[in-house]
Amino acid sequence: MLDTAALQKHFGFDEFRVGQEQVITQLLAGVNTLAIFPTGGGKSLCYQYPAVTREDGALTIVISPLIALMRDQVDALLAKGLLAARLDSSCSPKESLRVLKAIQDRKLALLYVSPEGLADEELVKVLRGVDVALVAVDEAHCVSEWGHSFRPAYLRLAKVVRKLKAAAVLALTATATTQVAREVRKVFGIQKKSEVRTPFHRANLQYRIHPVSGEQRNERLFGLLQQEGRTPAVVYATRREDVENIAAFLCEKGIESRSYHAGMNAEGRAEVQDGFMNHEFPVICATIAFGMGVDMPDIRSVVHYHVPKSPEGWMQESGRAGRDGGVAYCEMLACEDDRRVLGNFIHANRPPRRVIESVLSGIFVQTSIAVVSRYDLKTMHDLPEAVVDILLAHLEIAGFLKLKGRSWKRGRIRPLVSEEEMLSAYAGKKRRAIVALLELKGNLDLLEVSGQLGMKIEALNELLEDLEVGGDIGLSRTHRLHLYRIAKIPESIPDLAGELHAAFKMHTDRDLERINSVFRTATTRACITSALLKHFGEKLEKPCGTCSSCIGEKRPRKLPCSETKAVSLEELEKIQVLVATRHAVLSSPPRLTRFLCGINSPAMMRWRLYFKDDWGLLRRLSYEEVLTIAEAQVM
Repeated sequence: MLDTAALQKHFGFDEFRVGQEQVITQLLAGVNTLAIFPTGGGKSLCYQYPAVTREDGALTIVISPLIALMRDQVDALLAKGLLAARLDSSCSPKESLRVLKAIQDRKLALLYVSPEGLADEELVKVLRGVDVALVAVDEAHCVSEWGHSFRPAYLRLAKVVRKLKAAAVLALTATATTQVAREVRKVFGIQKKSEVRTPFHRANLQYRIHPVSGEQRNERLFGLLQQEGRTPAVVYATRREDVENIAAFLCEKGIESRSYHAGMNAEGRAEVQDGFMNHEFPVICATIAFGMGVDMPDIRSVVHYHVPKSPEGWMQESGRAGRDGGVAYCEMLACEDDRRVLGNFIHANRPPRRVIESVLSGIFVQTSIAVVSRYDLKTMHDLPEAVVDILLAHLEIAGFLKLKGRSWKRGRIRPLVSEEEMLSAYAGKKRRAIVALLELKGNLDLLEVSGQLGMKIEALNELLEDLEVGGDIGLSRTHRLHLYRIAKIPESIPDLAGELHAAFKMHTDRDLERINSVFRTATTRACITSALLKHFGEKLEKPCGTCSSCIGEKRPRKLPCSETKAVSLEELEKIQVLVATRHAVLSSPPRLTRFLCGINSPAMMRWRLYFKDDWGLLRRLSYEEVLTIAEAQVM
């Protein structure tokens, strides 16, 4: 039995939740463990408790992709007097250096780090020099290509984790199907018997489906939120502009609301999130950018204004309601129009074969080291960042590339001491490089400068970091670079492009099937809760008794769908005018299709094309229909 006195002392709980004690006991016995707990199930305690109760000074490493979550948990642990720190992209070099020293001095119990951060060989070297008791991998489903949010940075984790020689490994997720769980166990060396899966079913959550047309959504939403006991509420919508419009509508109707999405700056998002959690207003309207790591116990409603794109997303977002155990409502405003909108986003993210071939040519034309700018790949080829990451990940998996390190492309230097004082600690090549750097002004292209100085880009960045940490210069850097060792050259770039194009089709097909699964569940006459849980391999002994189906709400087999108007001659003329402008961003059928469907992309954002009058002109049509029109217009 675990010490509940320590649980009360450090965390304020009298007893463990279901599954927590079993997970912790296994970890303390050195058993690699997979914990599949639903959203709000208490995953973080599984690694925090053993970390703060250890007496041997060994380190617990928590790998998380969520900077906001890391920041919140570290702040909470520090407030309790516990030894915790984080390393992520928001840390300055000085902050990072302090954390590294604390690790080496054995003055940390918990270290939070991003998966991308573990690509830093220097950090891994430091971590290998200390005793590591536990490595906890949060959002572990991201390691699986079969999952709903595959993240390429997770591919390298298993190898790094093995290097750290931790006494135990803990993989954590809230959304793993049986297939994804199998893959996670395989990657991290976890036996099936060491998987701890707690029930996804939470009897206090009532799933309700409301078939609506697009024009009915706002009034139905207003009606729901007016009912007693429905706030605080989170309203999820697909697009940023929808989020802002919904919040404005509710405010006009007398329900104070705020919008939250990734297009806002960090300060704005933090202000809205804190205001909602402090009950300063009852409703937050958000994209799925909101919610990860937010532990607000008394959310009474989660409303999906648009149909969610996967059962995993539906379950995870709904699970943010009712964490206090009280009755909470998980509402969906279900409209057939959403199937087309969600499908359009997925089709638009699939890169054309010729674009893939162009990316490959740009990488393999380089020498033994390929310097890759994800920003350049995004903007030059108009590819979403996730697509770029997956493309590079496939090249790593196939053994063509090996990540060597990271660097920066641009920098601005501001001397803080005299040149004589700065040069006093350096000699030889570094001294000459500093003299040359001080002669340069403005925003520097570090790749170009490294060539002029005869230094490798990583060596130049290391010198600049030394100068900054030493207080000699103020340094701002932008435009992250990734350095890959070219392990082998493809025999045929066109053939490899074809293979990757097929892989992206596989991803697309999986994502489309997830959408279809949500719509099947939304229109079933059977228990909605049971149908949703079945996706995760869980079976209810009897219907939930509280969902729309169980309480006898009648719903049509077919959801309301807007009438689709044919493309008019006037619209065709507008498209021809767009093509005639010969704007580079609209120069190919896929790019023109994204514009006409109103789907943002790096190039659309860079050129602010979403302000044009014809933006989203044909968003009422499917991506395939619009692509056919665009192909006929762009020669």
